[in-house]
Amino acid sequence: MTRQELDHRVALLKRLKENLVLQRDKFHHYLNVLDQEKKSIENGSVDHLQSQVALEESIVAEIFQVQKVIDPLEAVYRHAYEKEDQEEVSGLKDSLETLRKQVLEKNTQNRRLLTSKMEEVRQEILKIRRPRKGKSLYSGSDSVSSLIDINA
Repeated sequence: MTRQELDHRVALLKRLKENLVLQRDKFHHYLNVLDQEKKSIENGSVDHLQSQVALEESIVAEIFQVQKVIDPLEAVYRHAYEKEDQEEVSGLKDSLETLRKQVLEKNTQNRRLLTSKMEEVRQEILKIRRPRKGKSLYSGSDSVSSLIDINA
């Protein structure tokens, strides 16, 4: 292996690792947001929940952007260096997969919690008594004059 090939390999591996670490950090941040989201759902804090959902959407977009960089780098690395030093990257990929599963699990839990909270609110709304429907002042009743005599 020449010095140039070795430098290329090191640069490629370094770039791949940097992106995998960045992806891992984004997943950790996403997990923290999901934890905060769960607390907001439990407390019924709609404003906080709304801001956390917006933050969650931006984090997911960032994760997809990083993944778009990782996929080609990984393909080039696998193609160029078949089975050589794949352990260096596999540890990071395994931790990413674990984080991905945790994110999906927490997201599912939050969705269930939000659904149950929404059902509780619906039941509370249904329990509220509707006031008796009184006659409106503006309804067309016979006792209200419709013409005014201005000749007087």
